[in-house]
Amino acid sequence: MRYLGIDVHTATTSWCLLDGAGTQVEQGCVATTQADLTQLVKSLNLVEPILVGQEIGGLSYFVSDIITAAGVELKSFNAAHLRMIASSRKKTDRRDAYWIAKALQTGMTPHAVYIPTGVVREIRMLLSRRTALVADRKRWYLRARSHLRRAGLRPKPARRVAQLLERALATPTGMSEELHAAVEQCQRYEDLLLADLAAMQIKLATLGATIPEVVLLQTIPGIGLITALALYATIGDIGRFANPRHLASYVGLVPSVRQSGETQRLGGITKQGCRHLRSLLVQSAHAVMTRTKSSEAAPLRAIGERVKAHRGRFNIAIVAVARHLLRISYHVMRTKLPYDATRLLHNEELEAAA
Repeated sequence: MRYLGIDVHTATTSWCLLDGAGTQVEQGCVATTQADLTQLVKSLNLVEPILVGQEIGGLSYFVSDIITAAGVELKSFNAAHLRMIASSRKKTDRRDAYWIAKALQTGMTPHAVYIPTGVVREIRMLLSRRTALVADRKRWYLRARSHLRRAGLRPKPARRVAQLLERALATPTGMSEELHAAVEQCQRYEDLLLADLAAMQIKLATLGATIPEVVLLQTIPGIGLITALALYATIGDIGRFANPRHLASYVGLVPSVRQSGETQRLGGITKQGCRHLRSLLVQSAHAVMTRTKSSEAAPLRAIGERVKAHRGRFNIAIVAVARHLLRISYHVMRTKLPYDATRLLHNEELEAAA
C-alpha cells in the first residue's frame, strides 16, 4: 500500500506519494481538472494500490467523485484536526500534501469527514441555497427599515417590506420621493426572493415526501419539513453513529469538559458540527416549550420544565429539549418507526421512580 496526499486548490493540486515505510517516492503538481486528476490517480494506482487523503474544502465533492470513480479509496479530513499542518510554521502546498500522506502512512489521522452522495448531497445543496435566500430576504428588509429610521420614521414592526412601506405612507409626515424610491427598491428585491423561496419550498416538500426517514421525523413534535430534511442531510447514514450520545456530540449539543487531575468543570455546549441544524433544533425546542400543546409533546415539555426548575434558566431547558429531540430523531431513523410519546413518558416515569 502506498499513500497519496493531495492539497487541492482551484487551479492546481499539489501531491506527494509515500511508500509503506514512509519514504517519499514522488511529488508534483497537476491542474485541478477531472482529466488530470483521473490520470494521476490511475497511473499511481497501477504499480501498487494507493490510499488518498485530502483536506476538506470547496472542491471536496468534486475531488471525491473523481477519485472514487477511479476505484481508489479516499479519506477527507478537517485541516484544523491535522495538527501537523495546522500548527506548522512553514506552510506550503507541497508540505501540506506531504503531511497528509504522512498522516495516512502512520495512521495518525483524525476521524475522516463524511462525504455524502446522491440525494443527501442534493438536499444539502438545496438547504444551503434556501439559507442564502432567507438571509438575503432579511437583508433587504433590514435595509428598508434602516432607510425609514434614518428619515425619522419608525413604523410598527412588520413581516414584509410592503407592510413597512404602507405604514410609513400612512404617517402624518409622509415620505419624500427619494425615500419612497429606496424602500420600493427593497420591496422589489424582497418579492423576487420570496417567489424563489416559495418555489424552493415546493421542491423540498416534493423531495421530502419521497424519503421515508424524512416523513417519520416529522411525526416528532416541533420538527417540521425543513428541520427533518436538515437532520436527514446532516446525519446521512445513521449507522455512522453508535448511539445517540455520539450523534449529539457530532452536532455540538453536549457540554464542554475541562478536566485536569481531580478538577473537572462542565461548561456550555461545544457548538461543533452543523450550526444550521443546531439552530433549527433550538427553534423546534422553542416551539415545543411555548406553542405545541398536544399530548404527544407533553413528555418533552415535562423534560424542559424539570430542567428549568433545577437549573433556573429557560435557555438551558431549551438546549436540553433540543438534545432530546436529536436523541429521539436518532431512534426514529434507526428503528424506522414513528415517534411514540408513550415510550418517552414511560422512560420519564422510570427515571422519576429511580
